[in-house]
Amino acid sequence: MNLCSVSWIRAVVALAFVAACGGDNALQGTMVAGGTGPSAGAGTLPIAGSSGAAAGTPAAGSGTAGATTSGVAGRSGGAGATPAAAGAGGAATAGAGGATMPAAGSGGMAGTEPAATGGSSGAMAGTGGASGGAGGGAGGTVAVSDPKSCEGLPPVTDYTAPGPFNDVKMFSGVGPSSNYTLYRPTTSLGKDGFKHPVATWGNGILTSPDMYKKLLMHIASHGFVIIGCNDNQPERPCVNAGMDWLVQQNTAAGELQGKLDTTREVTIGYSWGGGAAIDTADRPNVKATFSLHGMPPRVTDAWTKMHAPLMLTTSTGDNFVTADGYVTPNYEKSTVPTFYGTLQNSMAGHLYIADEGSGICIGELLASTFGSCGDAKSEQGPAVAWLRYWACNDQGAKSYFFGDDCVMCKSPWTKPQRKNWQ
Repeated sequence: MNLCSVSWIRAVVALAFVAACGGDNALQGTMVAGGTGPSAGAGTLPIAGSSGAAAGTPAAGSGTAGATTSGVAGRSGGAGATPAAAGAGGAATAGAGGATMPAAGSGGMAGTEPAATGGSSGAMAGTGGASGGAGGGAGGTVAVSDPKSCEGLPPVTDYTAPGPFNDVKMFSGVGPSSNYTLYRPTTSLGKDGFKHPVATWGNGILTSPDMYKKLLMHIASHGFVIIGCNDNQPERPCVNAGMDWLVQQNTAAGELQGKLDTTREVTIGYSWGGGAAIDTADRPNVKATFSLHGMPPRVTDAWTKMHAPLMLTTSTGDNFVTADGYVTPNYEKSTVPTFYGTLQNSMAGHLYIADEGSGICIGELLASTFGSCGDAKSEQGPAVAWLRYWACNDQGAKSYFFGDDCVMCKSPWTKPQRKNWQ
């Protein structure tokens, strides 16, 4: 590739990011030559190899593939999950599951065990949960797990392996204005009366949901039906409208009718879309949020409206949305139970979450800033474990996050941080 082509790509990427982050948003798009970190002042966005501020509009969005994509093989095994007990502390908006007890063992969380049955989320009840302790509301009764709900997920022993729904496909051009992409099982959808939890996806700037097939198909193979906004700068209105549409399909005539557990929502996002996932976590039925290498939210009161547990990830190789500049401030502002994991991998740059070979993979040109696409290989397992644990009460996933010897406490992960866990 000649120098002109390299310069052109750099200019397009730089201008697109600056245009997307400029204006009155929470982040003001200030370019920093070299892209090694944000400049002085809050919320600046680093851009590689550029200087000065640039105005303009975002680049046109990438289209999504029209054809469906074949799924991945399923997996089963392991012991069944044990439902949590309902405590008497009383959640602010407790649903059928009611307030719940904290998990026992090292690093136990006070009153944050996932509810055994569905219902609207609210403030988490219970006391105790000190290291190694079991607490929660007194005088509670054991809630009965509904085998047809999300809690009926077949147990697994390896969260990095494909899940039990082995026929996931991607469907393009669905939802409002045909502006969404759907990932879901096909012939196994609703098998034996199973009700699938629902998820939203927000992608990074200049990308579209079809550039994250490896990650999203992996999550969907564990029973989640995922809808992604096709905007290349996704914000809460688009993400939220997608979830509204998906929930409506549970009662509308069609393949999804009666097959969704709409009381169990999760929000997922990466980079810019990670901020949108936090912005959309104010929905009453959201049970968990996962932000991968995520930017801050843009809704000014997002942190006060958030009520469900949050997972944040970054990597030592991400020199664009840096931990110190963006992800750590998210952790510090969170008011809900939060786990913050850092992947110890200097080669896992910001584009590590995107599919290898997708159109955004420009790591060969700007590797020092963006890195190479990596299918989110090391982050697929934690994503599935987090969502299955909080949305579906999968007790097998608890080992990923609880205790001093948790999966996320070991290589290739480093510096695990927990917040609001006691």
